[in-house]
Amino acid sequence: MSVLTIGIAGGSGSGKTTIARKVAEAIPRGVTILEHDCYYRDRQDLTYEERCQLNFDHPDALETEL
Repeated sequence: MSVLTIGIAGGSGSGKTTIARKVAEAIPRGVTILEHDCYYRDRQDLTYEERCQLNFDHPDALETEL
């Protein structure tokens, strides 16, 4: 059995999820989508103004060890 891994990257709101779903629809079976949308660090300790300055596209915004 062969395995194909496809990585999709892009900025916030660039259509990554839409493309991933279209690819999954086009491939008959065995597709898993690993979303990474709900893994931002909890920054409730910051003021609203400070949170507005955060760059959520930077890897440091994610609560994931790289």
